[in-house]
Amino acid sequence: MLAASAVDAMLKAKGYKDGSLYQRIKDAADGHLITDDMATWAHQVRLDANDQRHADESAQFPTTEEAQRSLDFALALAEILFVLPARVTRGLQESVN
Repeated sequence: MLAASAVDAMLKAKGYKDGSLYQRIKDAADGHLITDDMATWAHQVRLDANDQRHADESAQFPTTEEAQRSLDFALALAEILFVLPARVTRGLQESVN
């Protein structure tokens, strides 16, 4: 559930604030912020978190493997959206000096 919240927060930080998380993921892919494959992975994380977010009492808790997959995606998205661009910016600045 927290990985889906992290995905949501990262998309909002990049300006994708309107609509549901589903729509923000779709808009991020349509705007080429993320690839279609990343969007598919993001939707899987979103769907995996739905039961816990909506407090569905009949839902089973996620397995360790499911939780790890969600965490892996959130970390990959953070790397793509924030870490790599910062490294490129730093590399460009260092190459000028």
